[in-house]
Amino acid sequence: MSRIPKLPKATAKENKPGLITSGLTRTIANGLSDADKKNLILNHTRPMRNGPSVSVPAPRLKRSATAPSSVTVPPKITKIEKKPSTVAPKIPPYDYKARFNDLLQKHKTIKSELTDLKDKHVEVSDEYEKVKETVQSCSNERDIFKEKLLNTLNDLREKTSEYEKMKIDFDIQKHENEDLHRKTQLLEEVTNGLKKKTIELEILQSEFNNLTRHHNSLKEEAEALRVLSEHLKKVSIEYDKLQLDYKEAQQSIIKYKSDADGLQNILATMYKEQRDLRNTIQDLKGNIRVYCRVRPPLESETSKPLFNLNVLDACSIEVEKVELNFSSARKGKSQHAFTFDGIFTPHATQEDVFAEVSPMVQSALDGYNVCIFAYGQTGSGKTFTMEGGCGTEQYGIIPRAFNMIFTCMEDLKRMGWELQIKASFLEIYNEVIYDLLNSSKDQESHDIKMVNSKGIDVYVSNLKEEEVKSSHDFIRLMIFAQRNRQTAATLNNERSSRSHSVAQIKISAINEKRKEKFTSQLNLVDLAGSESGKTSQRMDETKHINRSLSELSKVILSLQTNQSHIPYRNSKLTHLLMPSLGGNSKTLMLVNINQFDECFGETLNSLRFATKVNSCRTIKAKKNLTMVDSL
Repeated sequence: MSRIPKLPKATAKENKPGLITSGLTRTIANGLSDADKKNLILNHTRPMRNGPSVSVPAPRLKRSATAPSSVTVPPKITKIEKKPSTVAPKIPPYDYKARFNDLLQKHKTIKSELTDLKDKHVEVSDEYEKVKETVQSCSNERDIFKEKLLNTLNDLREKTSEYEKMKIDFDIQKHENEDLHRKTQLLEEVTNGLKKKTIELEILQSEFNNLTRHHNSLKEEAEALRVLSEHLKKVSIEYDKLQLDYKEAQQSIIKYKSDADGLQNILATMYKEQRDLRNTIQDLKGNIRVYCRVRPPLESETSKPLFNLNVLDACSIEVEKVELNFSSARKGKSQHAFTFDGIFTPHATQEDVFAEVSPMVQSALDGYNVCIFAYGQTGSGKTFTMEGGCGTEQYGIIPRAFNMIFTCMEDLKRMGWELQIKASFLEIYNEVIYDLLNSSKDQESHDIKMVNSKGIDVYVSNLKEEEVKSSHDFIRLMIFAQRNRQTAATLNNERSSRSHSVAQIKISAINEKRKEKFTSQLNLVDLAGSESGKTSQRMDETKHINRSLSELSKVILSLQTNQSHIPYRNSKLTHLLMPSLGGNSKTLMLVNINQFDECFGETLNSLRFATKVNSCRTIKAKKNLTMVDSL
């Protein structure tokens, strides 16, 4: 049987479990009840048995009476859990080894419990220190609050004494305010009485002022009446004189009025005679007149060769083309002489041309239908003759005619005539009529129709007409129409007109006093340039232009030979010019030529065509005059 070894003695440094140490005893004594103490001693001295563990609650620490509610309460002491004790089998007294093992097991259990108790002791000590610090802080706060309470009590005593003093002062002030209120009521009564007296005084003052002003005004009126009575005496004398003068002036006015009526009748008679004389002169010259204008070469054309052109007199011209052989000797020559109503040399200005044309414009103002058109090959100056260039000196026939119309309108107004002017612009391009005042590409169809079944006057349907109040309005319309006209470059001209342009001016006049009215139409036509197919770059346009000019030539030939049927309707141009060529109209043709040798053939054709036109004789034009009562 082996000997049981003795347990080693615990050193002073070893944390040996025991209940005699002062720190542990104090902690357990403060934190555990008597029953817990007994259970703890029993657990250290007897072996652990299996059984239900008993939880012993730790006693609560009372909160300090002066501590604030915000102080944190230390957590409760952790409950000591007892392990369930199991009934160990009884060890025989002779089994030392089993007893030794049992003691070792108990020793280990006690040692672990000692360790747990030490840990709990440390925790409890920490909590105690925290509680101690909390108690100390609460004590400090209590002292601070106590001091503040004392100060507050002192302040309260002082405020109470001040309140008593202020209450006494308030009572005194209240009595004074009551006295002042009584005095104020007395002052208000006195003030109201003074206001009433003041109002009465103001009323009396205003009445006094009114009476004073009325008195002064009466004095002034009396003085004015005195002055007026003296002035009235003078006026009555002057009135008697003026009455005599008025009677004399009335007699003079009646005399002057009768003289003015007589002069007006004389003026109207003279205007009628002058108009008849102008018409007689026009009839003697012929209803169709032809003038020839020679275009001067431009600076860029000075190097071009020219054919011989001789102006024999004011109405005759001779052209000659000299042909040379290789030896520079004269091979032959051909001379062609033509006679017209007038010749405009290259030195003639736009004003010189219009001086010959203006009687035709005057005929339109007299009530006759007038047509002026320019004919010639491409680049001969037709558009310049009709429309002109920049500046008033370069104005052509169309703007000058309109300036003349508005100048004469003033004279006609003085004679009792009221005029209305309307203008329209159209072009005939490839046998289609276009309205030049309508810039839209999709225009309505324009047809030439008869005004009535009896006459030969025509009009164009769906054509836009603008009433014109001044020359400026007409120039604006003409520029707008020029922009819409078909032009293109050709071999003979950089900007050639590729259509027949017609500017129509309708004049409506009425004289209420004489019960007369008339309407007339002035057609200003710029024909497209004639051009041979060999020199043309735009064949379709050239075909239509040459065809319309050829039809115009046929109409002239038919008129010249007095044919029974005149083919006016073969082209739009001849149909539109039908009233001007063979009807109730006065017509003036300007044939434009240039002197270039390369254009001799076209120039000769133009001069021959103009000669045919000049030889035509139409019926005498009639004035479109009607009486107002007959309408």
